[in-house]
Amino acid sequence: MNISEATKKAQKEGRGIARHRDDPRPPIFIATNTTAGVIILPDYKNANINWQPTLDDLVANDWFVTG
Repeated sequence: MNISEATKKAQKEGRGIARHRDDPRPPIFIATNTTAGVIILPDYKNANINWQPTLDDLVANDWFVTG
């Protein structure tokens, strides 16, 4: 699904989103309406903030709900 569809579904379910990649544990992105922007869980232990998506990220159709 696209990033918009995945984000809306994740918001309703209280979860995050990720993209299908070769990595067996892709980073999880959690969208917020805070100054933190998008919270990234790159390794399931530490969080980063303020993700800057690439054009490829924004137009991809391989997003899914996870976490």
